[in-house]
Parts: sequence; structure tokens; C-alpha cells
Amino acid sequence: MARLRLFASLREAAGAGSVEVPGDTVQEVLDQATARFGPAFARALLTAQTWVNGERAGPATPVRADDEVALIPPVAGGTTMVRSPAGLELALLAGTTAALFVGNALSPQWFAVAVVVTGLLWGYDLAGAAGRRGLWVGAVPIILAVTAGTLASYRFGNTGMAAATVGAVFLALVWSVLTPHLRPLESIATGTLLCAAGSFGAGALMVLRLRSEAEMTSFLVVAAVAVAASWVAASTDVAPVDPLTAGVLGALGAGVLAGAVWSDDLWPTVVAAAAAAAGLVAGRNLGSLARSGGFFLTGATQGALVHLDGVILAAGGFWLALHLLV
Repeated sequence: MARLRLFASLREAAGAGSVEVPGDTVQEVLDQATARFGPAFARALLTAQTWVNGERAGPATPVRADDEVALIPPVAGGTTMVRSPAGLELALLAGTTAALFVGNALSPQWFAVAVVVTGLLWGYDLAGAAGRRGLWVGAVPIILAVTAGTLASYRFGNTGMAAATVGAVFLALVWSVLTPHLRPLESIATGTLLCAAGSFGAGALMVLRLRSEAEMTSFLVVAAVAVAASWVAASTDVAPVDPLTAGVLGALGAGVLAGAVWSDDLWPTVVAAAAAAAGLVAGRNLGSLARSGGFFLTGATQGALVHLDGVILAAGGFWLALHLLV
């Protein structure tokens, strides 16, 4: 029988820190432990990470008689979701924003580099946050999807963006089949959605830059103001609105400013900013589901780049509105 090591709330539910449990796979071991220790153990197990002999493991991972299976809840003593330190959030947001603005000013090639680097950080942060609550999502397929969306859009424009988005779906599905701990249905569905969103958002950013530097500048201003407003609202207890609403209002206000300064016609940019605001809401909700398993209007979502979740889909909304109107 495998030795099952328990921590925090799981240890309390079982009344022991280490027990012997039969089973040929991780899932069989967990089923046996749940049957033995009851509902409290089952609830704590929902958000726990599983390790076999010091390596992360999924339900289908084989277990031998002398293996050690460790179950670790995401937060000792409970499952409360926490934000990253404010300084880390601010530094990463400032760095990625500056990279995108500088890349946009230099050339489409440098902008593509900035998008890929930003996507790499976002994908790693998102997958890590999901993993800390017990949802397995592959960082590598998300990063590859963002990279493919950027490069395909740079080379082939709108057609490349569409092809890369479809390809990202197949990539996520194949990756899940080849990776045992990504085979649970929730992991497959979440990973597929994130890959598609990442590829589409990165492609939309690239296509916007290829259309014109001014349109890309307009979107970056809209996104930067929205993220700043959302971050401020999430970082204070006296904000009059929740972070999501603050971001939407910031996007709409910045759209008026961007349309007046960088566009010959105000209204297409304002409409595009409204579409970006809708994408901001959709992206933040998608990210919140992946990171924390629910919708959170306050700072309860895990990760240091939470605010980029909305920007990814906001880029798609902004591009689509301009594509239809201009």
C-alpha cells in the first residue's frame, strides 16, 4: 500500500498526518481515502495538490506499494484565495505595459516580441494560480498559443489570426491527451478556452499594430487606464466601485480621450473602447474561474497578473469593432 501524507485541513479531517492506503493510481488512492475519512476530507480534497515521490501528479499517475503520495491544500488551514503582494503586481503590470508601449513605438517586429514576452508571463502566472487551487492547466500550451497567434498574425494578418486560434484549440486538446494530469474534463475545458483566448487576443494585438501605430496606441491607452483603475480599486478598501466596474469606466473614459487625440474620427474609437470594456469583463471572468473557481469582484483572485486576463479579450473586442467600422 502507498503511504499517504496529509497536511493542514486534510490532516485535521483524517486525524493523522500519514496513513497507508491501497490503490494502483492516484485516483484509486484518493477514492479509498475519501471513503475512509468522510465528507470533511472530501471537501478539503477538492482544492489540494497531489504529489507522488516529490513530483506533481494527476489522477491517472501510477502508484506503487512503496510510493509516497502527498496531499497539500493551497493555503495552510483552509482554501482562502489570496492576491500576490501589491508591489509584485505593480512591478509586473508596469513592466509589461512599458514593454508594449515601447515595442509599439519602435516597430511591428519589436511589438511582436513584447506581446510574446507578456504572453509568456501571463500564461505562467495563470497556470500557476490555477494549480494552487488544484486545477491542472498547462502553462506551455498557453504560451505556445500566444506565440503562434502573434507570429501567424504578423505574417498573414487576419487569416493568420483565425488559423492560429483554431490551431490553439487543437494544441490544447492534444496536449491534454499526451499529459495524464491534464486529462480531467475541467482541465481540458479550461486549458482549451485559455489557449483559444490567448491566441485570439495576441493575434488581435498584432493585427491592430499592423493596421496602424495610432490604433495600437489608442488601445494601449484604453487598456492601461482600465488596468490602472481596476488595480487602484482592488488595492483600497474605500473605492466607490468594485475593480471590474472601475476598469470598465476607465476603458470608456480613455476611449473618448484616445479618439480625440489619435483618431480622425472620434466615434469608432469610442465604440471600440466599449467593445474592449465588454472583452475586459469576459476576460476577467474567465481568468477568475480558472484562477479561483468562481467570479470575484474584489481582490480575491490569485496571481500577480490578474488584470491581464481582461486585456487579452479586450484586444479582440477593440480590433473587431474597428474592423467593422473603419
